[in-house]
Formats: sequence, C-alpha cells, structure tokens
Amino acid sequence: MVKATFENLSKDKQDRVTEALLKEFSAHTLASAQVARIVKEAGIARGAFYKYFEDLTDAYQYLFKLAMRDLHTGLTGRMGADELYQMTKDFVTKATGSQYYDLIRLHYAANEALLPSKKPRQLPACAWAAMALSHEAIKDALLDPENAAFYLDREREALEKLFSKKAD
Repeated sequence: MVKATFENLSKDKQDRVTEALLKEFSAHTLASAQVARIVKEAGIARGAFYKYFEDLTDAYQYLFKLAMRDLHTGLTGRMGADELYQMTKDFVTKATGSQYYDLIRLHYAANEALLPSKKPRQLPACAWAAMALSHEAIKDALLDPENAAFYLDREREALEKLFSKKAD
C-alpha cells in the first residue's frame, strides 16, 4: 500500500513518480523491473522510493490500481448479458487506446501470477461467473488482439447462456 509520504507529495512530484512507474512497468515485467531506472526517470533518490512504497510490488499495485480506476471510469454495474458484454467490449477498446495498454498486457502475460493472492470476493454465483467470463475475455482480447472479436463474441454467447439459466 502506498505510504502517506507519497500521498503528501506535491501533485507534480506524484505525477513524475507515477509516470516513471508507468514507463518501467509498461516496458518490463515485475520480475525484471528495477528501482534504479524508476528513480532515475523520476529524478528522485533511491531512498525516497522506499519512503513512498514498500517495494516494487507495492509500487506496481499502486500503479495498476490507478490504471484500473481510470479505465473503469464510466462503466456501470448493470447486470444484463448485453450490458456486461458491452462493458467488456468498451473496456477492451478503451484499454487498447490507453496509455496503460502495455502495462495491462504485461500484467496478464507475466505479472498477474507474481502478485499476492487476493481475498475471495463474496458475490452471488451468477455475478461471480459473469465477472470471471468478462475478465477472461478482456485478458484473451488484449493478449491476442487479432482475435479480439472472437473472444468478445464467445463471451457474449456464454453470458447469454448464463443469464438464460439465471432466469429459469
């Protein structure tokens, strides 16, 4: 979790550090990322990095959370099959044109498995299944963009079946 010292920095300095993190984590996996490159790019001392973040994983999680918040802006939580499909499609489209595109692709390709386990989410089974389908479609579409339409169509089909069973 980002430390209070980072949150208390001026917006300009926070932005410089965040941009340095984005540059590093968009070009390098979490396993090959280096604090040295981040501090050089941000123009801060190495010790300052550790005053802002516990370690590289903490810095990565801060940046990824920031990216997800930005990319989820405007998405709603409606629960119909058509709406969930559209949300997934919009997310893929927005991510593809985003400054976070390389970060998210590397997240799915390498970094996701390196992060600490998440707490299980307490969701109804249908909501959990719909979320899992949507996230898998996003992952597949971003890792294999030439076949993105296939993955999105497949998600739509699965959501329609899931929601038709829910109505039964």
